Amino acid sequence: MRKLTSTLVAAAALVALPHLALAQRTRAAAAGGPKNEIGVDLGAAYSHYGSGCTTSCGAFEAGTPVDIRWGFMSNGPLSFEPRFTLSYFTGLGGHDLSFTPDVNVIYRMGRSSARKGLYLTGGLGFAIGNSSAPGPRGTTISTSATQLSLNAGVGKRIPMESNAWRMEGFLRYNFENSGKGIPSRLDIGARLGISFWR
Repeated sequence: MRKLTSTLVAAAALVALPHLALAQRTRAAAAGGPKNEIGVDLGAAYSHYGSGCTTSCGAFEAGTPVDIRWGFMSNGPLSFEPRFTLSYFTGLGGHDLSFTPDVNVIYRMGRSSARKGLYLTGGLGFAIGNSSAPGPRGTTISTSATQLSLNAGVGKRIPMESNAWRMEGFLRYNFENSGKGIPSRLDIGARLGISFWR
């Protein structure tokens, strides 16, 4: 029951946050500033699998995830940013598809602006995965699972002409899905990306 309640709360938050972001965007538009920060990131992370892990419980990924971000700017220090990662691996007769939608809050620190300076971020989302592997007698075994996740990070925007580089160190924790036998997972990594405003 606790897992069902936490999943419902997370789903309600994911539905409600874009509406709050739209209100922030309206205030930013009235002030004449940029409405959106659009960006892509390339990242690397070390992953450690927790409860339920029975084999090698650590892995390093470089070059993935590639995140796509769409931030809703505001006049104040807080802004909202939906982001997602989509990755697909295939080989040895099977595949692994992963989709991770998140909604983050970004807090600009000190004298930072929407285009430069330090920020803190945190959010919640889901890790949705589908994998298949060869089974007996030419069959394919396919599984799908969803995990609730939390993330946090610290980053910096560095201006570059009309755009900006964006560097971010992050933590992401996926909760165990015991019903599907998926262990918890902690990712520690960094992203480097570019942002555009409109």
